[in-house]
Amino acid sequence: MIDIHAHLCFPQFEKDVEKVIQKCREEISGVVVSSARYLEGLKVIELIKKHEDFLFPTLGYHPTEGTELEKTIESIKMNTHELVGIGEVGLDYHWEKNPEKREKQKQIFQRFIELASELDKPLVIHSWDAERECFEMVKDSGLICIFHCFSGSVELAEEIISEKDFYISMSTQVCFSKKHKKLAKFVPLNRLLLETDSPFLSPFKHNPHLKNTSGFPPERNYPWNIKLSAEKIAEIKKISAEEVLSNAEKNARKIFDI
Repeated sequence: MIDIHAHLCFPQFEKDVEKVIQKCREEISGVVVSSARYLEGLKVIELIKKHEDFLFPTLGYHPTEGTELEKTIESIKMNTHELVGIGEVGLDYHWEKNPEKREKQKQIFQRFIELASELDKPLVIHSWDAERECFEMVKDSGLICIFHCFSGSVELAEEIISEKDFYISMSTQVCFSKKHKKLAKFVPLNRLLLETDSPFLSPFKHNPHLKNTSGFPPERNYPWNIKLSAEKIAEIKKISAEEVLSNAEKNARKIFDI
C-alpha cells in the first residue's frame, strides 16, 4: 500500500509530522512525498533523510503557487539521485483565467518536461481544468507520466491509458465524488495509482457516513486513507480491496523504482 502523492511538509503537519509518519508505518508500505514550492522541496529532502526506507521524494513547481523557479530546477538537479520523480508540475486553468499567464504556465511546464527527460525521471502532472492541454504536451514525450489527482473526462482517461507508461492517480475524492466514482469504474488496475493529496481532500469532511478511528483530526487527510479509496473502488469494480491495493502498489513500485 503506497500513497503516491502526499504533502507531508505542508504547515498542517508541522507540529506532528513524526507521529503521522509513525502511524503511516503501522498502516501502509510507503509514501511518495510531493512538493510544489521551493522551500517545501527543501523540507522534503530533509525529512526523507530520516525515513529513507519509507518516504520517497518528488520535487516540483506548482503552476499557480510555485516559488523560485530557477532555484527549484537547480534543487532538482542537485538532488536527482534521491528523487523518485519530478512533480508536481503542470497547468492549472481552474485558478488561472488570464490567457497570457496560461501561456507562461505552458512555457514553464515544457521546461519540466524536458528536465524529466534529461534526468530520466517520471513526471507527476498537476492538470486542474487543463487535463487535455497537459496530455497534448506530454503524449509524445516518451516519459512515464502520472496524472495526479485526475479529474478529467472518461474519454480523456481512455486516451491517457492508451499511451505507453501513462497512469491515472485516483485521490480520496473517489470516496465522495460521483465523477471520480465514474472514473474509478473505467480505469484498469494496471494503470491505477492511489493517492490522498494529504492534507487536502479528507474523505471525512465530505462523507459523513465514514467513521474516523485513527485518533487524528479528520479535517486533515492522511496517507493511510488510501485504504478507504481502495474499498470504494473495489465496491465499484466488484472486486476485493486487497486486489485494488496490491495492483496500485505494484504499479507504484514499478514507476518510481521503489
